[in-house]
Amino acid sequence: MKRILITGAASGLGLAMAKKYAGEGWAVCVADIQDEEGRNIASQLKEQHNSDCFFQHLDITNEDQWQQLVNTISKRWLGLDALINNAGVASGGAIDSLPVKDFQWTVDINLMGAVKGCHFCVPLLKKSKGMLVNVASMAGLVHMRRMSAYSASKAGIVALSESLLSELAPFGVTVSVVCPASFSSNLLSTIRSSSADGVKVAGKLMARSPVSADDIATRVYNDSRKGRHIIIPHFREVILWKLKRYLPGIYYIFMKKLVHKIISR
Repeated sequence: MKRILITGAASGLGLAMAKKYAGEGWAVCVADIQDEEGRNIASQLKEQHNSDCFFQHLDITNEDQWQQLVNTISKRWLGLDALINNAGVASGGAIDSLPVKDFQWTVDINLMGAVKGCHFCVPLLKKSKGMLVNVASMAGLVHMRRMSAYSASKAGIVALSESLLSELAPFGVTVSVVCPASFSSNLLSTIRSSSADGVKVAGKLMARSPVSADDIATRVYNDSRKGRHIIIPHFREVILWKLKRYLPGIYYIFMKKLVHKIISR
């Protein structure tokens, strides 16, 4: 039985991925700061799929908790086949209005949380020749106004993943980075923002998305096993990313117009 650790697995995309992997016969460690929800999810997955699913409390910014989790996995499973660094938070606001402490909070959780996950789990993945999946965002590839903290943290995850792609290849470890655009989730429930209008716009984009968390979970499951590095689940955003890479001048003109259109809705 394959063994996977998913952070932020008690809700949203993390939950969708936990269900997907458990349904495919994997043993799943549901790691989250939401204790009651996490325990319930792990119990349900264990019952439904007769697999060794369990919950572990994890604050991804806490190195001691990461070490404790790795110790638990090593004792219980004797190894690890995959890690999905999924847990994260959202923030928004102009650079001169978003408090610096909120910018730091965003980077500490989104980027450094993933860094710590890689640091503590990569030794296990090297032994199993496993998979590392980091969940970034389209905000890590294309960058909207008033999202500097979030974009910087997610761009950092993209850079981290690209660096580890070549670093871990000699050990047989594949590295994927997932860059979804807006989709319905609970991400806005903890958002720190200096712009109420920005939060409303984000909510509208999430509600209108044709892509669900389950859709993304399926893409992650299929594409990561194929060794695909960058996973973009939204078709329109694939085009946008390619436009930025190959025709940056046109891309910047388009983005200015797009932002104006969104604001005027």
